[in-house]
Order: sequence, then structure tokens, then C-alpha cells
Amino acid sequence: MLKRISLLLILAACWGNTHAAAAWVDDSIYVPVRATPSPGGRIVHRGIKSGTRIEFFGFDGDWAKIQYGDIEGYIGKQYLSQSPTAAILLERARSESEAAKAEAAKLRTQLAEIKGERDALSEQSKSLKDTLSSRSDELEQLQEVASDPIRLDQANRRLNEELSLLRSELDQVKAENVMLRSSNRYREWLTGLAILAAGLVIGLIMRSRSGRRRTGGWAN
Repeated sequence: MLKRISLLLILAACWGNTHAAAAWVDDSIYVPVRATPSPGGRIVHRGIKSGTRIEFFGFDGDWAKIQYGDIEGYIGKQYLSQSPTAAILLERARSESEAAKAEAAKLRTQLAEIKGERDALSEQSKSLKDTLSSRSDELEQLQEVASDPIRLDQANRRLNEELSLLRSELDQVKAENVMLRSSNRYREWLTGLAILAAGLVIGLIMRSRSGRRRTGGWAN
């Protein structure tokens, strides 16, 4: 870090006022790890870059005890932060933004596909409705065509039922006529016998009277 700042200062001095330009101090620093909590302690790691995640075990004065991988030691507590640095947060934000953009693009693609499917289904639904309407019209026509035979069949059934009733009545009338004819003949026989019997009785009466008259005439 100090080397970079020195280099920038040297360049600025060389350019002078006539060649001044904008510059920034690099925010990447490298913190050395010492074996003991003192500025003169032996350096066990030349420098951990800012933003590196380490294990923290507590403070010892102005020093923080840490562990980086297999290395344990101390760094100045001014270099320690128990929250991610701005660079890390910015990188995370960038990553999240990129992920959000990718997810948004994916969702847009899915939305377009769903809209396409919706439009296709809408077309299919319209086609099915048209087909259903056409089939309904055909069904009505078939019902109209089939209604005449059905009506004729119903009329034929009614006529057959009426014919059956008429036949039954005719048979009943015929039977009654036969009975009446038999009854009339019986009455005719009875009448004839009654007339014959009456004739015989009258004949006997007439003969009896005639015999009496003759007997009385002889007696005179």
C-alpha cells in the first residue's frame, strides 16, 4: 500500500503543475500478521488482503488475535472489522443485482412462454366453441329429421291400441249377438210350444163340447 502511494507521489512530483491529472489511492491494503501483539513482533504472514474472511479470538490491547488458515497471529485492531467491508458489500450487491437481472430475464422468458401458451389455448378454446356450435346445429337438424319417424311411430302405436280396443269391443258385441240369437230362438221355441199346447187344449175342449151335444141329442 505504501509503495503504491509513494509511486503516485513520485509521479505527481515528476509531472509538476503543468501535467496534473486526477488519481485515486488504491483501497486494497495488505495487513501483516505478527507472532506477538507488538510492532516489533515477528511477521508470520506478509499481508492479508482487505476483505479476507478470518477467525477472530479477541483483542489484546491494540491488537486482535486472529487465525487465517493454519496461521495464527496478531494484527492491528484498526484493520479488523466484524462486518463485511464496503467492497465486499458492493460485490455482493453486484452479484445479487446480476442474479436478480438473470432471474428477471428468466421470468420474462417464462412470461412470454406462458402468454404464448395462453394465446394458443385461447385459439383452441375458440376453435372448440365453434366446433361445439356447429355440432349443436347438426344435432338440432338431426332431431328435426328424426322427429317425424318418432311421431309416426307414436301415431302408429296409438292406432294399434285403438284397433285393439275396437277388436275387443267387436268380439264382445259378437258374443252378445250370439247370446241374443240363442235367447231369441229359445223364446221362439217356447212360443211355438205354447201355441201348440194351447191348440191342443182348445181342440180337446171343442171335442168335449161336441160330444156332449151329441149325447144330449140322442137322449131326446
